[in-house]
This record gives sequence, C-alpha cells and structure tokens, in this order.
Amino acid sequence: MAEKLVGVLEYVADKDEFTTETIVSHFGFTATTAKRYLRQLTEFGYLESHGGNRNRSFRIKDLRCK
Repeated sequence: MAEKLVGVLEYVADKDEFTTETIVSHFGFTATTAKRYLRQLTEFGYLESHGGNRNRSFRIKDLRCK
C-alpha cells in the first residue's frame, strides 16, 4: 500500500488542487479506496483538505521550513 500512496503523491506533485474524482479517474481506484488514501496522506501531513464532504479538494502541504 505504501507504494500506492507514493504514486498518488508523485501524481499530484505538480497540481495546484485536486479532488477525489481526479485520483479515481487516473488510478482506477474505487471512490472508497481513493478517499482512504487521501485521508491517510492528510493525516500523515502530506496533504491539506479544503471544503466539505461533497466539494472537498486537496493540495500538497508546503513542507518547506520557514
């Protein structure tokens, strides 16, 4: 599973913002699987989410030291 999470991060690295549907259509995951991966990446601190359940979007978190 870790390989798939890395694959998701690599895919979204150059995207400003994306949705669960973006991940579903690119990787062919079910919506449930895509949501689980995005939730895990958010909990691990790699992504941040915006919006409610129906219109939630994600973006890569800025991890640079300030």
